[in-house]
Amino acid sequence: MKSEKTLLVISGSSPLVVPEAYYFSECGYKKVHVLTGDGATGRTPTDVIHEFFQDLPKVEYTVHRIQDFLKLESSREQQLFEETLYRWYRHFLPEAGLPDVCLAGGFKSMSSAMQKAAHLFGAENVFHVLCEIQGKSFPENQPKTLKQMEEARAADGLRFIEMGYEPGLRSLQVLSNNHFGWECDSTSIPNEYKLIVGDTFGFREHIAGMENVLRRQTDPGSLVSTLPFPSLALWMDADLAWLEQPLDLEEDRAWVEQLPKIELHCHLGGFATHGELLEEVRAAAEGDIPDLVEPETPAGWPLPEQPCGLDNYMKLGDATGSKLLSDPGCLRKHVQLLYQHFQEQRIVYAEVRCSPGNYAKNHSSMDVLQDIRKAFHDCRERAKQEGKFVSDVNLIVIVTRRLDGDLSHITRHLSLAVTAAEYSAGLSCQVVGVDLAGFEEEKTRPMYFQADFEQAHRCGLAVTVHAGENDDSESIWQAVYKLSALRIGHGLHLKDARHLVRAVAQKRIGVEMCPYANYQIKGFGLDGNSGNPYPALDYLNAGIPVTINTDNPGISAATLTDNLLLLPRLCPGVTRKEILRFQRNAAEVAFLSPSKREDLLKRIDVLLRR
Repeated sequence: MKSEKTLLVISGSSPLVVPEAYYFSECGYKKVHVLTGDGATGRTPTDVIHEFFQDLPKVEYTVHRIQDFLKLESSREQQLFEETLYRWYRHFLPEAGLPDVCLAGGFKSMSSAMQKAAHLFGAENVFHVLCEIQGKSFPENQPKTLKQMEEARAADGLRFIEMGYEPGLRSLQVLSNNHFGWECDSTSIPNEYKLIVGDTFGFREHIAGMENVLRRQTDPGSLVSTLPFPSLALWMDADLAWLEQPLDLEEDRAWVEQLPKIELHCHLGGFATHGELLEEVRAAAEGDIPDLVEPETPAGWPLPEQPCGLDNYMKLGDATGSKLLSDPGCLRKHVQLLYQHFQEQRIVYAEVRCSPGNYAKNHSSMDVLQDIRKAFHDCRERAKQEGKFVSDVNLIVIVTRRLDGDLSHITRHLSLAVTAAEYSAGLSCQVVGVDLAGFEEEKTRPMYFQADFEQAHRCGLAVTVHAGENDDSESIWQAVYKLSALRIGHGLHLKDARHLVRAVAQKRIGVEMCPYANYQIKGFGLDGNSGNPYPALDYLNAGIPVTINTDNPGISAATLTDNLLLLPRLCPGVTRKEILRFQRNAAEVAFLSPSKREDLLKRIDVLLRR
């Protein structure tokens, strides 16, 4: 039975190399592809090929005559041959599998190109063929006709030099051929085709770029180590150069929207605060809920001309929060809408902050917390079943600062977090940390809660602290050294203490920045205007693992995409590569186990591949 093997061979002025190469396989070939020049007048070399295959009717053979390729007298003709060769591989390789590749025939530079193509795309066998008429010296020993070739073969004058198998490079074998098609003119004589190439050498240039990518990965001195994610090393040089350019808030919106993102600072109660989302939450109520007026946002919102301050900012959430989310139906719908928002924003992982005690009207804080966890878990399972984008969500329990009154509230929330962190209940949504939040001032600095937080540290629960937003850098210092915070919320005044900047960088303490909320509450210079400069890029350049977040997407009326796209206005010159660096930082400082962190990084890496 005839083999399904394929032979690729080049034919120059000596077409006998084609039948000679055919005999390399003892069982013959099912398909033979010949690359040759644009032909000549009279009896062409291809006539000899046709004559040979007339006696082999079951062999499918094709002679590809390359347009404008004549005598290989210029670099352009060599480039034309390489372009044709690479396109042949991409057009026929998926169907034929790895071919046998004969290096004999044509010019030496063509043989060199064949060997390189075999190395790049693969070959079942690479070989050279020699055919000599016994008893004669060169050049009389070279067969001139098919009859002489057959006689030489019968006298053992046909020899093969086998160079073996080439596996090829997988990254090239799976390349799409959509933009580098194989175009044929089938009006020529049967079994002959012309490749229409003209002055376009796109595939050859693409392969050269891919070779640079492969070399880059094996060069210890390359820029691979500076890339936020390993898959970026597979990008072409032009794409990597593009990453180094400043982010364009208009042209790059679609790119930022599609990026896999991480959200580490998002308050549950600050999501569905206005408009249709708020109405959906209210419509899901299972009991009586207060008739609250939707707060009016300041003029120019979400980018007001003047900062509104934290008190006024928080009042914008008065139509929801504990007033509305104490109803189980409202709480469940709120979670569902937030999860849908994460999916739309392509947020791979989110840590959501919540205050279950504030929603515990007719239930215990633990019951409320479990309801939140289960709602997020159910959303994730539904997304998996429906084949939609899956966002992984964990919870951070908020501990609110208080000057006086019933301070047991702090202890109870910490105890709730510690207990819930140990209780998985088969849910994907876990409690992974606690957050010291609430209004900052000198009397509510972290040191006053040091004893309270000991139980969290004893149980290995991660701590993040709102610090340096309204209070000065002393609040950040105490968060780091009194509460052992792994992350700092906002940290806007960290820039005022350069030694603390160094310490935070050395300890790899994450700083959760929220551009829209920070601008709305504190005010920063936009578009290079003089004023209070936004420190995100300065922190990043100092080695601090800065992350970009939303804080309260409903109150701020800004998605995570919006927050990333505000950075060029707050930090002129921020690059696309730095946008990716923020995501890498978020993965590194997320409150995850080492194995889950590794899984998160791998998932982002896969989503970034082109």
